[in-house]
Amino acid sequence: MSLVALAQASASIVFNFNTVWTGGTPIGPSPWATMTITDIAGGVQISLTNSPTNASGQFISKLNLLFNALPTGSNSTGDPYVTSISLGNYTDAGLSFNVGVNFKMAPPLQRLLPGGTSTFKLFGVSTSDFAGLNDSAMVHIQGIPTDTGTISGKIIAPEPGSLIAIGTGLAGLLGLRRRRK
Repeated sequence: MSLVALAQASASIVFNFNTVWTGGTPIGPSPWATMTITDIAGGVQISLTNSPTNASGQFISKLNLLFNALPTGSNSTGDPYVTSISLGNYTDAGLSFNVGVNFKMAPPLQRLLPGGTSTFKLFGVSTSDFAGLNDSAMVHIQGIPTDTGTISGKIIAPEPGSLIAIGTGLAGLLGLRRRRK
């Protein structure tokens, strides 16, 4: 039964964007965004949520991802926020990525604002293809208020908690197995 639960748990990865890479620190408690990658037939579904506790007006303008394999396609039909998804190698703030998701910048009410969730699909990859490193996912949050106007920040997600939990679970299973022998 433990192996079944482990297999089900590995079909979804949750990332909390809580580390400023460059730029300003968003107003509100971290995590400032959360992303879930879930296996679906032929690919993955990705849901990105701008934290409802972020300051009003802070919006996500871009999501960068790094997969070990390049996705073969994408679909954002029905998502009100995505303007484009690009597939191919590039760098942003000195980090390497191969999926770039651009979100609406204007008009303001159509932006991915606090509490909003964007959901789209990538094909030809699975959760096991996601690099899952400390610098393999980045969001660009804009509209961070300051005394003199607004700034932006690029926020990364450290290793996802779900991978840490899976690793801890595997270590526990190995420990139990060794005790039984």
